[in-house]
Amino acid sequence: MLEQVKATIRKHSMFNPKDRVLAGVSGGPDSVAMVHVLKTLARDLQIEVFIAHLNHGLRGGESDQDAEFVRKLAAELQLTAVVEKRDVEGYALGSKLSLQTAAREVRYRFFSDAAKRLGCNKLATGHNANDQAETLLFNFLRGTGPSGLKGIPPVRDGWITRPLIEVGRSLTEQYCRDNGLVTRLDKSNLKTVYTRNKLRLELIPLLEKEYNENIVETLARTSDIFREEEEYFDGLTREYWDQVCRDQGKGKISFDMDRFSPLPPVIQKRIIRRAWETLSGNDHSLGYIHLVKTIDFMRDADNGARMDLPGDITVAKNYDVLSFLAGYTGDDETAVYSHEIMVPGITLIPETGDAIFAEVVAGGWSAAEMPEPDEAFVDLDRISPPLKVRSRRPGDSFKPTGFHGTKKLKKFFIDNKVPRTERGGIPLIVTGDDHIVWIAGERSDRRWQPGPESKRILKLKFMRKVTKQN
Repeated sequence: MLEQVKATIRKHSMFNPKDRVLAGVSGGPDSVAMVHVLKTLARDLQIEVFIAHLNHGLRGGESDQDAEFVRKLAAELQLTAVVEKRDVEGYALGSKLSLQTAAREVRYRFFSDAAKRLGCNKLATGHNANDQAETLLFNFLRGTGPSGLKGIPPVRDGWITRPLIEVGRSLTEQYCRDNGLVTRLDKSNLKTVYTRNKLRLELIPLLEKEYNENIVETLARTSDIFREEEEYFDGLTREYWDQVCRDQGKGKISFDMDRFSPLPPVIQKRIIRRAWETLSGNDHSLGYIHLVKTIDFMRDADNGARMDLPGDITVAKNYDVLSFLAGYTGDDETAVYSHEIMVPGITLIPETGDAIFAEVVAGGWSAAEMPEPDEAFVDLDRISPPLKVRSRRPGDSFKPTGFHGTKKLKKFFIDNKVPRTERGGIPLIVTGDDHIVWIAGERSDRRWQPGPESKRILKLKFMRKVTKQN
């Protein structure tokens, strides 16, 4: 077993010389075997090993006995240990989580704290090949894609390692017997009220007996195949993401549909899932049916349509843009603001995170001097002070440059295919008597356009997202 674990560690580059490895030890056969193996291999691997144990307090006196057992084991192995008790049940109630989910979150937070205290840069957990097989079956039975079938990664987040991930549970138990290692039994693992326990105690033994005596090895090998393919497709997805992503900011990700639509469905689904995970913060409730519905929505929905996804995410279709919005509550949910513009100077718009730069330049304007897309030039002497920047209002209209007559702001946005979800974030520069001078980044009003006779010309620049929103 020592050579098998050493091969796994080297295969997945789990440790480097001088790593300080924190071993999470529960007291069961897997974690006890793991820490003993790491202690035995420490000199060869050039690592230093420490122990961490969290007393969840969920099994009363038995939990306390587990903690004391780990303290004694650490002393026998001459390893430094951090043993703590935390209120998992209280955390579960306060966070409205299941006990299992709460225990996992508290446990990994404890591991992180213990690692910082001991100066450890790696964490080792006792997950083995049986855990891998159970995870694959669990995900398969609840309905998952390739991502769920890759199972437990041998290394996660650059610091969580699983040295026993290619070792079956029977081998760890045999290793403990061969080395005279006493272990603890968590009786909750024998209760079939939990799905994972039923898989461990009922389904896998049945599969071994009736279908494939090497089912654990087969499933572990299958997870390896899916993991390798997932790594390849993840890289491919990132490349396509960069090509089709039009805008990514706080609470919003938008894609160019002209580039997104021709992509293979497998890449489309992966991009949708990645967008959803980025905005929702979790990856547990977006099913395959949601991915299919999103693609159908993109293809068939009318302009301006909306569709809700789990995790409080809304998909919006606006002309050639497909947007994913977090916490979206409606088109007109726009911050109302009005700020006097500093001339010269920079005027911040806290409500949007943008700013307007204003500078007075010399006269003698020529029509050949075309401004940049986010710039505008106006005749300062024609404007009724004070110049202001404000949010849009119902009934706003202006006289666009290059257009004869007056146009409603709403009609302008529609004609220029400005996505509905972006309209509320576009600042309006207005005169003291509230006439639109410039729709920032879009179009100026021709009434204030400078000419050769202009003596004072005001240069305006739209500076996007220069400060954090409130």
